[in-house]
Amino acid sequence: MVKLQGRGLWARLKPIASAMLMLALIAGCAAAPKTAGDATEDISDPIEPVNRVFFDFNMFLDRTILRPVTRYYVEYVPEAFRVSIRNILEVMNTPVVMMNHLLQGDIERFMHTAGRFTLNLAGGLGVLDIAGEKAPPLDEDFGQTLAVWGVPSGPYLMLPILGPSNIRDAVGRGVDSVADPMPHLISHYSTDLNSYLFSGARLTATALDRRSRILGELEELERTSLDFYATVRSLYIQKRRDDIRNGGSGEPVPIPEISFERDDREQGQRSSTATR
Repeated sequence: MVKLQGRGLWARLKPIASAMLMLALIAGCAAAPKTAGDATEDISDPIEPVNRVFFDFNMFLDRTILRPVTRYYVEYVPEAFRVSIRNILEVMNTPVVMMNHLLQGDIERFMHTAGRFTLNLAGGLGVLDIAGEKAPPLDEDFGQTLAVWGVPSGPYLMLPILGPSNIRDAVGRGVDSVADPMPHLISHYSTDLNSYLFSGARLTATALDRRSRILGELEELERTSLDFYATVRSLYIQKRRDDIRNGGSGEPVPIPEISFERDDREQGQRSSTATR
């Protein structure tokens, strides 16, 4: 019986091991880090007609489903409860963030995130932000890690449901999803049905939390933009360049998107760029 359980656990963890092996191979072959490399890259959008179709589809979903549900969420769900949900989502995402800190060789930020994770998990049970402003949340993803390793962003993509991206960030999202330990743990210690319910609840909560932070900004941006697609594309590229520099280029921009990805630290902040 123990052997069967061990084999089952390995079957679930095998994708993570494969992903980590791939990371090691990429790291060994990557060029010298270029944290400022994207600053000189022009906007590459060779499949703009297709991207615009997906953009219109995403905005249709936003107007008909996500935006009304988010308004209801903000209006009827107490703020304290919404903040608690945000804290839980951050805690669940922290192992992936720490992995990317290490892959970038940033030990200082890794220790910062590990300390915040430990404090909030032990003292706040993952619900309260005990660390607060003394140790604000940091964010890293594998798309940023690839950029630090010198991998170019590639063409701009508008992904159905997921929103703005590029080739590098799309690959990064896939690696982060495989490396995320939460789905594997839930799947190992619970039934498949509970695993699906957990994933669905997490995706829904993440989408509502992200959208609630730019509830008014997206509508204003859409109203004032001559070409809303081009505006979103420009803002996404600016934001990702800022992410790669860990916020070193000034205040980040809010990115309007329909996305079931995890929360970013910047999404609640306003940008002077978006209001020009």
